[in-house]
Amino acid sequence: MTTTAQPPLKLQITRLIKAPRERVFAAWTTPADIVKWFGCGDSRAASAKVDLRVGGEYLIHIKKGTEREFDVRGVYREIKSPSRLVFSWAWFGTEGMDGEETVVTVDLIDRNGSTELQLSHDLFTSVESRDGHSYGWNAGLDQMEKFLA
Repeated sequence: MTTTAQPPLKLQITRLIKAPRERVFAAWTTPADIVKWFGCGDSRAASAKVDLRVGGEYLIHIKKGTEREFDVRGVYREIKSPSRLVFSWAWFGTEGMDGEETVVTVDLIDRNGSTELQLSHDLFTSVESRDGHSYGWNAGLDQMEKFLA
């Protein structure tokens, strides 16, 4: 018998957002802002809680249409305002992904009044999970751009 270890999968997204990085950082860390942009398709953040400190937790409660509700939550591992966030990420109430912990790193680079957002999402255990998150992050970042415009 042969066993092959598959390395954890990673997702990387880079966007140029037409807003100052302090504002983009606030959109990631302010509950009132998070509920205005976070989500994709018919899934939208209904509420958010943020304890913005290393070791602090966040919770985003999401409603999908009128029939489903679930959460994403994690712990902040690194905070460098307004340039970097690193946090764990786990879904609860979602079939097939409950409690699977991954790690998100968001770097924000000033580009003459705009912000280059570099998102890295690590430790996926399947291509399907990585690709589903790619769809979700890109749709959410589309909403963020509209919100900050």
